[in-house]
Parts: sequence; structure tokens; C-alpha cells
Amino acid sequence: MTSAPSSRHFRIERIAPGVHAAFARPDGYGLCNSGIIDLGGTTVVFDSMLTPMAGADLARTAERLTGRPPGFVVNSHCHGDHHWGNSAFVDAHVVSTGRTRDVIVQRGRPHFLAARREMARELVALDAPDSAYDPRDVPELRGWFRGVLAAPESLRIVSPDVTFSDELVLEGTRRELRLISYGGGHSPSDVFGYLPDERVVFAGDLALEGYHLSVGDGWPAEWGRILDRMRRLRVDRVVPGHGTLGDAGTLTRSREYLRMLERIVARARRERTSVAALRRTPIPSRYRAWRFSLMFPEALVRTHRLARAARARSHR
Repeated sequence: MTSAPSSRHFRIERIAPGVHAAFARPDGYGLCNSGIIDLGGTTVVFDSMLTPMAGADLARTAERLTGRPPGFVVNSHCHGDHHWGNSAFVDAHVVSTGRTRDVIVQRGRPHFLAARREMARELVALDAPDSAYDPRDVPELRGWFRGVLAAPESLRIVSPDVTFSDELVLEGTRRELRLISYGGGHSPSDVFGYLPDERVVFAGDLALEGYHLSVGDGWPAEWGRILDRMRRLRVDRVVPGHGTLGDAGTLTRSREYLRMLERIVARARRERTSVAALRRTPIPSRYRAWRFSLMFPEALVRTHRLARAARARSHR
């Protein structure tokens, strides 16, 4: 890996000739990782980050690296940290699935305004003497909360104008980028980017490296099946939605994390454990070093609710 232009919001790593990853800095306003892909004649940015400030730096960096402004911006899913930077890409087409577009149109603005209210409260709670946040996560959480509050309240929510269902191939003179959706797992609809020649995957939040998965808006069973299909691709390197550069093992570890949640919930249901007690489940030792441990209790509760709903449907 060689260093490349960077920003206060992210650092750049060269993954292959013409292929770069922008890894969010803990104290920046980017939060999620992004990709910059020179297809040859066309530049693609994968995920536009949390804020228009980070998005603007990303657009400038993409132009500096490839010699042209981005022609396409891909939104991996509907969560704001992956598309609130869209407005910085003035002349680019925004691409995602039709389902993701629908959710952004319906929920994008209300979600952003709700996040501003929540982040204002949480920024105060972050430094409280009795704060429940893991100290290791505080710099990144502070960057997240401050970034949302620094974004203008009038932020223009830009939804995708190019949509697809299962797969869209963007081709250039140097390479092709396959945009693939196997449905919804982490969110109502998830897209990942695949460079078959370079064996690189831009995973969005379907796979993270060293971070607890965010399951609060997801479906672990479907998510697991998506990862199983992704693992059948020829993959050497994975750019996760959060965390450091990974490899094919990143997909496997994310899959195993979902199985772990399902095992804990299955045992809790057999033992008639209350939801309150389930929330207090200790994090298994192999995951205690992972970041954003605040996601773990909510992941268990979401998995439990889905299992309970599935059982109720089966008894109708």
C-alpha cells in the first residue's frame, strides 16, 4: 500500500492501480469508509460519507487521483452516514437500488433532522461522569455527533437518480465495477461493489473489520445468506463500511458474528430470558476488542424480536 492525498476526514490507501479506499478518520466528519475507482474514462465514488464537508473533500480527492470529477456516486444503502455527502457531488449520477432510493426519499430528511436532535443530546452525554460509552469509541463518536451538527440544517438530501434491482455493471476502458444487491440484510436493501479483475469488494456495512455489526435496522438471517453468497466470489481484499482494510476473512468473521447473535438469542428463548436480561449479556471474549460495543445489546434485542415474530407467524 502507498500513501495518497488525504483529508482531515479520511486517509487514502491505494488498493490497486486506479483503485483507492478512503478510510474515515476517528475524529473526522466522514464516519464510513468510501472507495474511489478509476474505470478509465469514468470515475466512481462508492459511498459519499456522513457530511457534505467530507463529501466535498472526497470529490476533490477523487478528481486529483483520477484526473476527472466523479461521474457516479454509489450509495450502498439508506443510512445517512453513507449518503448525506451526496450533495457535494454536483454533476455526478447517484446510483443505488430502487428500494434504497424509495427509503431515502421517504425517510432521508426526517432521519437527518432527528439525528441532529439526538446528537446534540448525546454529545453532552459523551463526557458525562457516568457515561456508558466505551472510552475507546469516544473520539469517533464525538466526530460523528459533531459532524452531524456541523452539517447545515438545510442539508439537501440527494436521492439516487439511477437505480437497479439485482446488478448493474459500470464499464470503462480500464475495468468494470459490478454493483450487486442480494436484497436487504443490514438495511432494507444493500449494495456492494465488486471488481472481479482485482478481486476487491467494497462491502458497505454488510461487512465490517473490527467493529460490532449494526443490526438495529437489519435481518440477521437474510444478512447471513447474503454474506454466504458474497463469500463464493473470488475476493482478496475487502473495503468494509467501517474499520481497516480486510480480506476474504472479513466476510467470514461478519458471518460468524451473526451466527453468534442467533445462538445467544436461541439459548435465551429456550431459557425464557427476559429482554432486559438479554441486554445485559456479556460480549463474548473474541469480540470484546471490537469497536462500537454499544451496538451489541441492540443487535441481540433486534435478533430476539425477529425470532419471536417468525415463531408467531409459524403458529398462525
